Amino acid sequence: MGFGIFFCTSPLYADTSLVLKPFTASFSVKRNVIPLGKLELKFSLNGTGDYVYHAHTMPGMLAGWFSADEVIEESRGRLSNNSIHPSHYTYQGEDGEKENTALSFDWNSAEVETTSHGVTWSQSITPGTQDKLSQQLLVRLDLAQEREEMTYQVADGGKIKSYHFRVDGEEQIKTPYGQLRCLRVMRSKASRKPDYTIWFAPELDYLPVKIERRQSGRTYRMVLDELKMENN
Repeated sequence: MGFGIFFCTSPLYADTSLVLKPFTASFSVKRNVIPLGKLELKFSLNGTGDYVYHAHTMPGMLAGWFSADEVIEESRGRLSNNSIHPSHYTYQGEDGEKENTALSFDWNSAEVETTSHGVTWSQSITPGTQDKLSQQLLVRLDLAQEREEMTYQVADGGKIKSYHFRVDGEEQIKTPYGQLRCLRVMRSKASRKPDYTIWFAPELDYLPVKIERRQSGRTYRMVLDELKMENN
């Protein structure tokens, strides 16, 4: 694909263990120019590599990252060997039990157990399978390792789905922290056309600073408002 020119790896980002540092970030979401809501992300990591990744979408946002309801998601697992190994994922919607989903990864038996709507079932998984939140962490690690295309198997909605990310170019993006060089990445499911465009900022540890989705003639846009980062 020839996207090597878009990666200017500095000593700071050569060690991917430095990429996923604890942080708290808030994003605003708009449909065209209409404000829709907020998303808050919080990532914590202890000295042994155990992580907790928490996402809270506020009312008024739209599906997926842009959800119409208040949604709380959380992924727990371990960062090891420059990869993410999720152990538990939970999804809680505003409708309570009807909207709750829990995933438990058993890597010894290579299965993920899903509980939703009071029903529990298991599926086989392959090494590297992610949950919906943990894939957001893994793509940052892979970009820091100068990967240009990544495909992940993701336990999502009771199925194992394939998510594909491809570096499409480089842009300067205006953020609360100044004009930043960003990698423009296209995301697609399986063999479908890309459904999201995501701009990752190497200077902010490859955190996404802008996400766009075009649907039914409308543009849904999420942009970074505030970021607080900590050193491990």
